[in-house]
This record gives sequence, structure tokens and C-alpha cells, in this order.
Amino acid sequence: MFWGNTTVKLIKEINTADNWWCSSAVMFSVRNGKGTICEKYAPENEEYECFSQMQINGKPIVQSVIPDCPTCKGMLAAGYGLENVDCPELKAARESMNSEFVSITDSAEKIKPLLGLLSDGYYVLADTICLPSDGEGNFFYDVSSELRHYEAVCDAYYCSWNMSCTEHFPIFLYPTQSPSKIDSERVDHYVQMLNSDDNTPRALAYHYSGFMNLLLDGHHKACAAASFGKYVRCLTLIPADGCTFDTEQVVRKGENLRQSNPLIKTVRFAGLETEAEDGMRYLDITDNRYHKDKLPPFRKYYVPGARIHYGPETYPKIRDIVILLDPGESFKGGLPVIEQDTVLRMIGEDTSDADIYLEAAIHYLAATDRDEAYNLASSIVRKGDGRMRHGRVRTALQYLLKCRSDETEQLFVDFYLNHDEQDENWHLVNSYWKDN
Repeated sequence: MFWGNTTVKLIKEINTADNWWCSSAVMFSVRNGKGTICEKYAPENEEYECFSQMQINGKPIVQSVIPDCPTCKGMLAAGYGLENVDCPELKAARESMNSEFVSITDSAEKIKPLLGLLSDGYYVLADTICLPSDGEGNFFYDVSSELRHYEAVCDAYYCSWNMSCTEHFPIFLYPTQSPSKIDSERVDHYVQMLNSDDNTPRALAYHYSGFMNLLLDGHHKACAAASFGKYVRCLTLIPADGCTFDTEQVVRKGENLRQSNPLIKTVRFAGLETEAEDGMRYLDITDNRYHKDKLPPFRKYYVPGARIHYGPETYPKIRDIVILLDPGESFKGGLPVIEQDTVLRMIGEDTSDADIYLEAAIHYLAATDRDEAYNLASSIVRKGDGRMRHGRVRTALQYLLKCRSDETEQLFVDFYLNHDEQDENWHLVNSYWKDN
């Protein structure tokens, strides 16, 4: 499709069977893109960091400081609220996404005018699940006008629990719309849709850095998903961020990749990988979307409104996600499921590793499947004491405090009667009646 000289070409759908966070994806290219939705980077400083902005029509919707170190935390700060950015193509895309989702290719066709606003390069539009959280355990609207570190803004997360690095993929959300624009009645409308239909309208996100997406549209949908204890489905724009080369190519000694511009064998999009298009070269996927410029120094654009919160008190952190992905890679091929066999084995183990795993499972389920979170927390409390079990019991009790019922009260009564004030969780249990 053409707008002037801008061309958006849908190339192919990508196999996503091994990616639990993505159900379908289509690769596309942009030629002579308008570049009005773009990432702008200042030159790297002496600490190997880049100040950068995500801009729409020249206005920063997010500001950041991205380190060169892949496992180091990056910084984010809110920019202009999206409501202050005039973008007719985004408004048109919003209307099309509020209709029933048919397929990823159908969605890409519907929002092609918006895709034409991107800079030249290769991208994927993916149907993903996203958690309405910042990766620090907070509701995703807990943002600041100051630059602030986020563990999820890293290319690879190092987990000290199992001494492993997990490559980035888009899972958390950062808002681009002021909280003052959230209408509780609109949120309730989407809660009803989530409660009655699995094929809900999608939100729209842009994969910005590491495990973090910028939410371009669907802030009410994300709030509704949180209040219902669900993830939000997003159509996520993912720029190409890596590749492999044809090993038969010869690169002369001392010649860098920019000079040789070799052919690409495969191309990666934040956890998705596919064969490259015929004739695709290194420079086709590098630096095209990065506009290196003399950016203004950091400024406070964002004026926070009243703090809003939906859903559980604690969301899963990036560490929780990485921990849950570890045992036997049990999440490949579908949505992440806390496997019953793994849970039963971990509940029976009196180890710190089991504590860490079960705490992560409660945090994750609290934001995605409240019934399962309740069942897991109840099982942990019923299992009782152990030398290494205080952490998991405390996490379970903290979750159950918010789930008042006759069954919950009986669990707390039993715990209260079988323990005394010397138990570190006794006062937590006692608060059940004080807070009622």
C-alpha cells in the first residue's frame, strides 16, 4: 500500500509455537517511511549510556537512558501524555482494533497507515500477552516525571537464583497516556468484555527496550485486565534487533559489518526469529529506526494526576517470570501454566529454591489467574511448617488476606491456634481480624 512514496509490505507470518507470550506474528517492511513514530538517540556519553526518546510527531512520549551493558538496568521517565499528540493514524488504528480480532495479518492490513509512520526497516506485528506491570511488582501506571531505573529495561536479565541470563522479550507495559484520562466507566465496560469473551479487542504496544513495551493505545483495556486479574492482549510492534549471517560469506580482515554489509541468514525480533527475506543485508535492520540527533537535555514533561491502581497489590516482577520459565522449559508451546506436578513437588520440598519458585508462582497467578493463586496459596498454608518455608508461607498469607471467605478465615483460625507469637507470621495472621 502506498502513501506518497511510503510502502508497507507484509512479508510472511512467523512460526510462534515456541513462544508462550506470542500466539501469532507477521513480519513486514517499511520503505520511505514517514518516521513520525521513531526512536531518537543522543550520542553515547562517557559512561556508555544513551539519552533517548520515543517520539510521535516530534513530541517525546517516553524518555530514557539506555546503558550499553546488556544486563544493566535502564531508566525511563514519562514524556508528553499521548492525549497531547495529534496522530490521526493512531486514532484510526484504535477504531479498527476495537473490532473483533480476526488474524494477525488482517490486523496488520487494517493499521497499515499507522505502520507507514515508522522509520524504514523490518518489523513484526505480534499478538502478545502483556502484564499491566512495570516489572518491579507495581501496577503499570506507577510512573514518574523523573528518570527512574527499571530492572525490565535490559537486554538480558541475570537471575542469581540459577545463575542464568534470559534474553529479552516483550512482556511488561509502560503507559503513554496520563492517568487523569482513565474513565472508570470505560474500564468497567472492558471488564465485562473480558469476563464474557476470550477473543477481546487488542491494545497496541511498541517494544521499546528489553522486556518493556510502550502502550500506545488501550490504557483502559490494561486497567480492566488488571482489575479482572488477567493479562492484556496487545498487538505489539517489534523492530528487528538481531541477526545471523550466511557463514559462506567472506569478510575481509579489519572490515567491519557496516563496511561489508553482509547478507543475513536469520533475523530476530525480541525473542522471535525467522529466516531473512531474500537479499536482506545487515544495514537493512540496523540503525534505520534510530535517529541519532542532538536531543535536548532531560525535561519534565509529565504532570502526574491522582494515582490510580487496579488489580492485585503485587504484580510479578521480571525475576518471577524468569524463575518460572526455568524448570524444564515447561512453558513452550502455549500460555504459561504453573504445572501441577512441579507445584506439588515444590510444596513438598523444604528448600530455599522451592521457596523462591512458589513465591514467584503466587505473584504471577495473582495477576493472571486468581482462582489458581488462591488454590496454591491455600495449599502452601495447609502444608505447614518447615525449616525453609517461612518465606513462601508469608507470601501465601499476604495474598490470602485479600481473599476473605469462610474458607480463608478457617485457614487463618487453624494457623492462629497452632502457632504462637514467636512465629514470624503470627502477627500477619492476627491482622486478618484487625483489618476486617
